[in-house]
Amino acid sequence: MPVQIEFLKETELLKGVPDDLMEGIIEAFQEIRAKPGETIFQEGEVGDGVYLVVEGSLSLETNQVKVFRVESGEWVGELALIDEAPRSASAIAETETLLLKWTREDFMQALKGNPEVVHGILKTLSRKLRQDLALQVEATVRHERWLQDIQRAHEIQMAMLPEGDLSTEAISISGYCHPAEDVGGDYYDYLPLAGNQLSLILADVMGHGFYAGLLVAMAKSCLHTQTKTDSSPAAVMESMNRTVFSSVQSGLLMTCCYLVFDFQKKTLTYTNAGHPFPYHYCRATDRLERLDSTDLLLGIPGYQDVHFTTVERSLDHGDLLVLYSDGIPEAANTDEEQFGEQRMAEILLENKDKSAREIKDCVLDAVSQHCQGMEQGDDITLVVAKTL
Repeated sequence: MPVQIEFLKETELLKGVPDDLMEGIIEAFQEIRAKPGETIFQEGEVGDGVYLVVEGSLSLETNQVKVFRVESGEWVGELALIDEAPRSASAIAETETLLLKWTREDFMQALKGNPEVVHGILKTLSRKLRQDLALQVEATVRHERWLQDIQRAHEIQMAMLPEGDLSTEAISISGYCHPAEDVGGDYYDYLPLAGNQLSLILADVMGHGFYAGLLVAMAKSCLHTQTKTDSSPAAVMESMNRTVFSSVQSGLLMTCCYLVFDFQKKTLTYTNAGHPFPYHYCRATDRLERLDSTDLLLGIPGYQDVHFTTVERSLDHGDLLVLYSDGIPEAANTDEEQFGEQRMAEILLENKDKSAREIKDCVLDAVSQHCQGMEQGDDITLVVAKTL
């Protein structure tokens, strides 16, 4: 084995062991080579030996979070020499790594009549216990801070949504948003515009969690800035697309539907970038129609300067506009049956004469009954607007 006895004797575990004993011990070591990213042992598996890092470095991770680095000349997994408890962390090679493994069986054999080895083991295990205690305290503090940060992020994200329902002489709007995790990727908003107009938006980042929440914050800022200069659907969507594209390194995309109500002209103008087709109930025809997608998702590489298509529809008293995220039709019960868009359409038609808030509640109640207490798999957002 191409490892010098002098190297092993400099390690804390075997320091002070005579050369004649070292020659017998070294024969029991197993040489292991690992490539970057390769797992040496997994958190939770039963330990069967200790590893010495000869070259390279290892990352110790618990719950997929890096907590410690083990470098050349250091040992990892010492406690496995004296018990068969599960590994408390995973060891993953950071670089090309050369390791020496000493199994529990060979270790026990070396202990017989060798007080020098026993002394080295006791020193190493004492250091290990102190180190683990310090890491545990540090991890607890970090975890508590992380929980506080996530809670603050959740509170900030909820504060970015409208404070409550909107009710004017021309329209009433009722919205709901519930993230699947503490921080979600859904966002809805409505803004009064000049000229007796009002805009409504619903966006859905593909994914949820902290980074999705950051992108939602950027989208809100973009919307409020852009509408001050040009609130038309095409202009807003093009600005939103550039904003999402600037964050493309995160690997996140966004679907988005943006509408402008013009109560004086009695029109609805919209553009839909890959978002689930909203419903438009037309009172005049007594029909439930869909607002088809007009463009691709936001943030797709190579489409940062694309121009968006605008569609105009007539708008009358008693019309309904229903926007939602895919967390509603994809909500599943214990039989993995999805709630579905057809079921949602039927509920809208059955309750078309009710207020915006009542219609919203009817849909959400039906989703809850369908899921039968199943854990929410995606963000759920629903916005119902009714012209008066």
